[in-house]
Amino acid sequence: MTETATDTVSPPKPRTLHSAREEFIRVMNEDTAGAERTRLLAVLDALIAWSTARSGQLRFRVDERKSTVITYEWTKTKETFWSAQTTRGNAPRLSLVPRAAHLLTAEQRQVALDTLNAHTRDQLEVGDPLRIGFGALKNDAARGALLDLFQQLLTPPS
Repeated sequence: MTETATDTVSPPKPRTLHSAREEFIRVMNEDTAGAERTRLLAVLDALIAWSTARSGQLRFRVDERKSTVITYEWTKTKETFWSAQTTRGNAPRLSLVPRAAHLLTAEQRQVALDTLNAHTRDQLEVGDPLRIGFGALKNDAARGALLDLFQQLLTPPS
């Protein structure tokens, strides 16, 4: 019996948080210099630590299609809670409740919009996707305000 190429091909390894973080950092570092890398990595690690500490409510999405995206989703609904993406030539960016903004009440969305706008020069308008660059989250006050917002939005509407 001869062995075919399909007999020796292993299935792809499942994506882990560790491998996703390493790929995110690799791409981020291509366009980021020394001290800035440390500050942007602190943002990513704070987001991951906060989310991992709430494993009953959030989980890392293992089936994310893009290797440079880290996504946490609500465990109950499987809707995206937050997603961080880095692409070649751009600073990392955080999206809050992308593709699931309809889950937020008008009041929750306004609070999110106000919080994000309070910490960035790139002002969002009503109806814009809820996004903020990692650069705006490098200082402790902005990062703390974002994590407070996360806590307010953690319980998904029914």
